Amino acid sequence: MIDIHNHLIPKFDDGPKSLEESLQMLRIAEDQGITDVFATSHFNEYIPHDLEKEYFGKLKELREEALNRGIKVNIYSGSEMFYHNYVETTIKSSKVTTLGGWGQYILIEFPMFQMPDGVEDVLFRLSVEEFIPIVAHPERYNAVLEKPKKAIDFIRYGGLLQVNGGSVLGHFGKDAQKVSMSLLEQRVVHFIASDAHSPEGRTFVLRRVFEFLKDKLPEDYLTNLFYANQRNIIDEIRIEKVQLPQEEKPQGLFNRLKKRFK
Repeated sequence: MIDIHNHLIPKFDDGPKSLEESLQMLRIAEDQGITDVFATSHFNEYIPHDLEKEYFGKLKELREEALNRGIKVNIYSGSEMFYHNYVETTIKSSKVTTLGGWGQYILIEFPMFQMPDGVEDVLFRLSVEEFIPIVAHPERYNAVLEKPKKAIDFIRYGGLLQVNGGSVLGHFGKDAQKVSMSLLEQRVVHFIASDAHSPEGRTFVLRRVFEFLKDKLPEDYLTNLFYANQRNIIDEIRIEKVQLPQEEKPQGLFNRLKKRFK
């Protein structure tokens, strides 16, 4: 399994508080059968050179110490980019903004409580620029909880969907779990990730999620969710779009009345 969303870099954002905690997290990942992870720390619209340098310095230290401890998990660079109107400009100016630094896939996070106007426009512009935006945990946004179709709109405008494993297991409440399962049943989710932050509490959960879903979803789709799509990121292959549900066409007054009294 491969995990594309987690906060592994020690003493950097809201992730582990020490190098030892980072290494504990990697041990947990390894025990679950996770072979590769992307260390996606939080970044905003302005990324100072010194901040990016600090990130890559700590990533190098973590890789070296994991190797010394015999932990067999590959660690790739990346970020969880917070939405802003000129996100494509930020992405072009910094290596940390794309997964693996390969200039292709971007993990992007929106505000939790109020979805700003222009989100779909930003996803579309990124697609036009040949980037592939991955929307982090759509099932946790209030706008999607209130109107699950909003997550489908993200795909229509060029985004891929990454659901948190904790949401599937009910860690973020019943509503987030319900939306997660609905999206998975529609086969419109591209990735399940842990969004791990620490060795305890919000940690790696992919093995538990796989066990929970293995009797609920087809085997080939599970492979895509936990491994194949993630492998495509590493191999710099563009992921094919999923088949979306048909949009309901607005009906005229006559057809609405006919349907009502049928």
